[in-house]
Amino acid sequence: MSHEHFPLHDASSAPGAQRAFDRAEQTFGMVPNLIRKMASAPTLAEAYLALNDLLQKTSLSPTEQGVLLLTVSRYHECDYCMAAHSMAGRMTGVPDDVIAALREDRVIEDPKLEALRQFARAMLEQRGWVDEPTQQAFLDAGHTPGQMLEVILAIGLKTLSNYTNHIAGTPVDEPMAGEHWSAPNT
Repeated sequence: MSHEHFPLHDASSAPGAQRAFDRAEQTFGMVPNLIRKMASAPTLAEAYLALNDLLQKTSLSPTEQGVLLLTVSRYHECDYCMAAHSMAGRMTGVPDDVIAALREDRVIEDPKLEALRQFARAMLEQRGWVDEPTQQAFLDAGHTPGQMLEVILAIGLKTLSNYTNHIAGTPVDEPMAGEHWSAPNT
């Protein structure tokens, strides 16, 4: 399917998405191209924004959330989300060395953040069938059983956006252009 089937909507071309546009404006200070593309299915945009709000309410710190969002986006090779979450991560205090490691798929020096990255990768690679030693390593690093489930929330959130961007060809928004990222070998 061609990306032209998914226009960058505005309120006049997708009036059913007005609630999502308003919410995105409140959340991000703008309506990102991701939400404009999702507006072809306004309920998808609303679901994405609702899950994003819920992720903010988890026990995960902003840095841990950033690690998860970049880990999942890197795994799914989503150029748009890698740029978006690199920028957002810097704005919320994710250290530059952590962002660089995630963008380059390298080990994070902080052992607790690396355990989070490894657990999220295992969840993705094994489609949730993570073995007991991997779960125990996550817990031994200082995470909780509840945070295992919060990782699933982050994976669900990013799956919505990563897959949308893949089929819709979402262009990176101007404010995040400096964070451009391309999947290796593409």
